[in-house]
Amino acid sequence: MREEYSIDLHQAEPLLRQCGLTPNYKAEYTVGVFEDDELVATGSLWEDMIQMMAVSPEHQGEDLTGTVITHLIGKARERGRTNLHLFTKPEKAVMFRGLGFRQVAVARPYAALMEWGRPGIEEYCAQIREAAGAPAPLTAAMVMNCNPFTLGHRYLVETAASQCDKVVILAVQEDVSVFPFEDRIRLIREGTADLPNVVVLPGGRYAVSSLTFPSYFTKETQLAYAHCAIDAEIFKAHTAPTLGVTRRYVGTEPLSPVTAIYNQTLKQRLEPEIQVVELPRKEQEGQPISASRVRALLAQGDLEGVRPLVPPTTFAYLESEDARPVLEKLRRMGDQ
Repeated sequence: MREEYSIDLHQAEPLLRQCGLTPNYKAEYTVGVFEDDELVATGSLWEDMIQMMAVSPEHQGEDLTGTVITHLIGKARERGRTNLHLFTKPEKAVMFRGLGFRQVAVARPYAALMEWGRPGIEEYCAQIREAAGAPAPLTAAMVMNCNPFTLGHRYLVETAASQCDKVVILAVQEDVSVFPFEDRIRLIREGTADLPNVVVLPGGRYAVSSLTFPSYFTKETQLAYAHCAIDAEIFKAHTAPTLGVTRRYVGTEPLSPVTAIYNQTLKQRLEPEIQVVELPRKEQEGQPISASRVRALLAQGDLEGVRPLVPPTTFAYLESEDARPVLEKLRRMGDQ
């Protein structure tokens, strides 16, 4: 007799490891399919991601993947979710198409990103197309986290704006940085307000988010190549054509191995159709100006030390009441 019901993720761990998967304990819901009290298939939900799909090798070919997917879609609907994503091997994408999924991007040999329901990538593209306005003869793009916006970021934007007719900045919307997204995008907009050919947009779910690029946030460099490739392929297949982008600007990254891999992957995946311009980081007293350097000074309570590293607009924010919760958080982190 076959049954399916909610289980604790620890119950699924032996099957996951048997199938070569590492449990992600952030999962909020896990289903188990049992046959005569033996766990034969499992899968989990985490926000809008279906993950940790595993079927016992002895039960392959019995449509257990379809059983798990159908169960998880039903559970997601109960929770008000209408758009779901999953990663699979490129050669298995056709199987998920049969279950109602669409392919967003494929990054061989690593993975394919599939999605089910709406709103999806098409709605995202329509949204950013309307917000960005008509493309110019030479339109460039930048994807920036800006945690917070520094003079290093300003230098990159200023340089791109001087070399292109239009620059679209996609601000990373994932809210896992010290500075909240609403503050980060505000500082980017205020810090570039004098550049008339620069447009700043929320990056949304398809630009360096935990969906497309979880290694950016987890720093798991062993996963970085695969997820960087997916992010680059989404940009190439959807974002760039939507915005009319033919050039992508990035800064050199001497401090973060993951971001260095990202830059390398962008060049390999986007060129020659989209030129990738890598600019050297702006320096101050022989050191690259970086957001991490700014945060380290703020954690020490050295606000004046930050002044030469950020635009006046960012410094004014740091002196304001709006920044107080962030500064207190950084100082607590510095005390640990």
